[in-house]
Amino acid sequence: MRHWILGCLLGLIAVPVATAQSDITFDRADAETDRLVEQCLKTEGVSMLEDTDVICYNAAIFPEQFLKLNGLPPASRIIITSPGGNVATARGMSTILDNRGEPAVIAGQCMSACAMVILPGLDEIHIHNSAHISVHGITMMDFRTWWGWMKDDATPPPMALMAAQLGYDFGFMMHRSGAQHMEDHLEGQNVDLGYIQEISDQMLDAALTFDCRVDPKDYWGMIDAGHVRDFLGDRIVRMEAFAQDWADPNNRVYKSITEPIAPQTYIFKSTLDEADC
Repeated sequence: MRHWILGCLLGLIAVPVATAQSDITFDRADAETDRLVEQCLKTEGVSMLEDTDVICYNAAIFPEQFLKLNGLPPASRIIITSPGGNVATARGMSTILDNRGEPAVIAGQCMSACAMVILPGLDEIHIHNSAHISVHGITMMDFRTWWGWMKDDATPPPMALMAAQLGYDFGFMMHRSGAQHMEDHLEGQNVDLGYIQEISDQMLDAALTFDCRVDPKDYWGMIDAGHVRDFLGDRIVRMEAFAQDWADPNNRVYKSITEPIAPQTYIFKSTLDEADC
């Protein structure tokens, strides 16, 4: 997934089109941004695009990469495409982006921590037509649901509840840590908690109706234009027609490697194969 099959991602002509939510109209694509995005998607790592004043962040979100970003000179804009990374680490990158203050173009894959932390931390956002924006995991699942998820919805015994309350259930503490990071990050960025809560609830509802359960972290929820507008509002300066759901014609790469369980919720086929159900 490091290289997004460029023929699938670029050359799409976005025109003003009303979505199912009639108050949203997509912006037209512009050739200059398309050219820069294509160049960035071919350039792995973190660097200034050759012969430009544009930063390309085409990398996972780990300290080595975002510290390199911190050392680059000021830019006219930054193109971000990322498979994600650790949520706590992404908060560090978000702080660097806050300090830099450059407009950002979200292009190609913006997955996991990119969608959960980086996107809602930006102030001037251009969503490119190549974008596939997807949240990783049912982040806001409570302990009782989490404990019984792979146990036929069994109720946790009193000792399990006590262990969780005292912080001795390591698995749940790891799960809860992600939720706490999201709550703190969104509050710090003045973004309503519904940004992650709605997607988490959407994945949970879809998972409950599907005949196979996987680990809560292995569900993926797509973010659409309506959700972006609802929670990020005026931070969105341009938004082209990007993939809105699994069946969207713009969603080409992920159709071959994922299984939809709802219009905007999917599981990777490799995960389902390992689940053997």
